[in-house]
Amino acid sequence: MQKPEDYLRELSRLVDSDSILVISSSGKLKRIYCPFLVTVKIQVYRFNQGDILVVDAVKVTLTLEDVFIINGKAYFIQHFRIIG
Repeated sequence: MQKPEDYLRELSRLVDSDSILVISSSGKLKRIYCPFLVTVKIQVYRFNQGDILVVDAVKVTLTLEDVFIINGKAYFIQHFRIIG
């Protein structure tokens, strides 16, 4: 099994903290560059459902979980929906 550090090193060749790769509704791979807007799906800390926020960066934790950097703090991406 591959170590998280090795996987992250390999992944960093394709992605960086300035963008995210998503699959569009038409099934095409698309790169979205920071900053971009998201809406809050469920209440997360001080953010309420429906709030619109700006993602400054995208990171991956050592446990291989994606996070959005919003106002300098990391939040798991599953709590948000990309607008656009």
